Amino acid sequence: IMYSIDEGRTWSEYSGPVGVGSGKTVTLQSVSSNGDLLSRVVIADEECSDCDHDGDFKTDPSTDGMSSNYASELAPYLLVMIEMEKNFDHDADCSMGDWGLCHTQTLSIEYAGEEDYLDDQFKIYFSSIHRVLQVNHPDFEHQHVVGDLTYIQPTSSFGGFQSKTKIELPLVMEYWSVQETDNMPRWFVVDDRDQSTAIIGNTDTEEVHSFVVPYTSTMKTPTDNNVQMTAATRFSLNQKTVRKVDASNRIIPTPYHTIIADDAQTFQIRGIYLSNWQLLDKLRIGATDLLWKLGVSGNGDHKVTFMFGSLPKDTDGPESYTMEITADGTTITGSASSGLFHGLVSFIGLLDVSNAAKMTLTEMIIYDKPRFDYRGHQVDVARNFRSKEAIKKTIDAMALWKLNVLHLAMTNDEGWRLEIPGLEELTIVGSKRCFDLNEETCLLTQLGSGPYAKEQQFYTRQDYIELLKYAEERNVKILPEFNMPAHARAAVISMEARAKNGDDTYRLTDPEDETFLLTVQFYDRTSIINPCLDSSVRFVEKLVGEVKQMHDDAGIPLESYHFGGDEAKNILLGAGYSSYSDELKEQPFSKSPSCQAKRLNDPSFDIEKIANYWAITVNKILIENGVKEMVAWQDGLRSTTKDQYETESVAVNLWGTLYWGSIVELEDAADEGFEIIMSNPDYLYFDFPYEVNPEERGYYWAARQNSVYKVFSFAPENLAQNAETSVDRDGNEMSVTTPSIPQPRIHGMQGQTWSETIRTDDQYYEMAFPRVLAVAERAWHLANWEMNWSPGVTYNGETDLVPKDELATDYNGFVSALGCREMLKLEYLGIKYRVPPPGASIDASGVLTANSELPCTAIMYSIDEGRTWSL
Repeated sequence: IMYSIDEGRTWSEYSGPVGVGSGKTVTLQSVSSNGDLLSRVVIADEECSDCDHDGDFKTDPSTDGMSSNYASELAPYLLVMIEMEKNFDHDADCSMGDWGLCHTQTLSIEYAGEEDYLDDQFKIYFSSIHRVLQVNHPDFEHQHVVGDLTYIQPTSSFGGFQSKTKIELPLVMEYWSVQETDNMPRWFVVDDRDQSTAIIGNTDTEEVHSFVVPYTSTMKTPTDNNVQMTAATRFSLNQKTVRKVDASNRIIPTPYHTIIADDAQTFQIRGIYLSNWQLLDKLRIGATDLLWKLGVSGNGDHKVTFMFGSLPKDTDGPESYTMEITADGTTITGSASSGLFHGLVSFIGLLDVSNAAKMTLTEMIIYDKPRFDYRGHQVDVARNFRSKEAIKKTIDAMALWKLNVLHLAMTNDEGWRLEIPGLEELTIVGSKRCFDLNEETCLLTQLGSGPYAKEQQFYTRQDYIELLKYAEERNVKILPEFNMPAHARAAVISMEARAKNGDDTYRLTDPEDETFLLTVQFYDRTSIINPCLDSSVRFVEKLVGEVKQMHDDAGIPLESYHFGGDEAKNILLGAGYSSYSDELKEQPFSKSPSCQAKRLNDPSFDIEKIANYWAITVNKILIENGVKEMVAWQDGLRSTTKDQYETESVAVNLWGTLYWGSIVELEDAADEGFEIIMSNPDYLYFDFPYEVNPEERGYYWAARQNSVYKVFSFAPENLAQNAETSVDRDGNEMSVTTPSIPQPRIHGMQGQTWSETIRTDDQYYEMAFPRVLAVAERAWHLANWEMNWSPGVTYNGETDLVPKDELATDYNGFVSALGCREMLKLEYLGIKYRVPPPGASIDASGVLTANSELPCTAIMYSIDEGRTWSL
């Protein structure tokens, strides 16, 4: 931790309470162990945190990236700023919002031109994750286009932009806003005369404060009891939850059983050499690659020997191993190459690679096995694309910490990311977003991507085969997801582009369907594949066949396939939209002639359960292609049972929230016979903020924060227990009772990194890591503080059933190993993880005290507003 008392001109290393003088402005910053990665700068002031980030606004004319056109005559002179006003206690008309919820904002449009701009034939397009309900200004009106895309345009009373003036537009938006990243970048002007486009300069950035006034409050409702993290509140929280301990013998994830004798020797090594490494088979490639990336010599002085052999009955299994570490060498025994590989990465887990020429080890014996067969990490590459390199780095990290399933979500409304031979439009059109109202060359821009298409936003067939092999060499299986019937707009629009060129073989929508539909993310009926069309069936047959062929060509059979299945509904049918006309509350495809015919001819077809119908249809296609397991989001299979499917296994991702009744959903999934993968958003969604602070990135519909501690302390096999150790979305206590049923069998758990607000690889790394390591810990190891499933037992904020002392001891060992040893390994893998901002307090005598949630993290401070810094 570094601090500065001269506005950042000089920085000092923080090593304990330090006198900085009364009335000083002290700035602080956390620094990674090698100095390459920095946290955001924070102010040691109870009243103000994270507020020194004014953006640089571009107001000079520029035509960079633009041809000369009408739009470029206006956009370079505009500057837009969004200022959050109130989530409640306002007098706005919220009647058209879900459950009557809305918030107010002020949009200011500043015109910096020297001459007045009097033309009114333009629109300003922008992405908004909240629906615009009203624009309360006589000179402008708004129109929703599709998804999050909306525009404002002049009305007949608009008199033009006067030179160097500003117009303020009061906006009413649905729901509430507590994160600055709710506001998407890359606003752009479209001129109606030539349909030209030009981005408004100050929004063409990933620096949100360039176009958003810093938020001052994180309260979304009057009953919101979440504590906003400032330097002072963060300091207090760190004091309560973090204590650095000796973690030199702590492995992440924790082994099943470790024995360290009282007389065990401690010794040093300068590298390793592998004996019998041919037993690793294909995993040799991944093992040597990881050692090289971490700087561990393969020609060292410590011998690591692999052996096939029998294991104790309580740890027997293909991924299990035993390891004996002595000063004379290390022996790893397993019944399969995957177990030997896990033993090696456990050995690596003990190494402090900061000095690879002199690494200290302690003699010990380890008996280890995984808690769950399925230990996953989901990456949404559809909403915003992740490079092949980012996926490879993710696989490296998964291998190093024993995660074994990469759930690769490659399709959604906003993008299709895998080349499918014979369905070229999926990537020619569906992988790109740009401004094309006809959507014949691309999907309409979404999620702040702007009007111009990026190139190569998909994996080629060869890329995917390469990733399959890369993962296999590191004991990771790729689970491909092709989401349907809903969240499928990229596929639907791509096949519409094909149909416009005369080929409707794979058409996914009924051209005569006039059903009104509004999906969860504000799309129309083109978001859902019409399940009543023979061409839709042909599409899936073609898709599955081509994906199977890729797996075959990689020498890795397609054994598991993720169907998606979630949110196939019209949200206006929900109780919160009572103000809307009944004419808009239609079941999907209720006016489709194809579906009307199917209702007459197929008794199994239920218009209110199209996801179920489509799941069973797709499952039959999977069987025809030899796929053994179908996976889906739980709501997609709700109201069906395992017996209705033909694959050997059917698994569901449980993604309900605890406070909304996920324990009932768990009971239902178990009763329906499905394998259960815990994917709970209020603990395991990594597109959510790390802490309650408006500068944090992410959505928050299920939780205001998913900190490393919260992920670590999640009890996946006893959901009710979590009501004692965490709070609900509004920071209030929960009360949950364990159902009176036998304990459901949990197949596994995984973290999810959805990408609506994650536009770059570096943003992805920061959101996923280090939380991924906390999932690895829970998925591999059953902790002693996790309570047994006890029917009828109630947990809440007042109960004291969870052994908190044991939880604290376990967490301090974990976070000390994480901060003092494992984070450096992430850096060596090229992963720019999140460096947490420091906590700090200044007492009445002017003494600064600072801390970090990650032990061994340096903190910088400044007392001159960041001009100089001290450690």
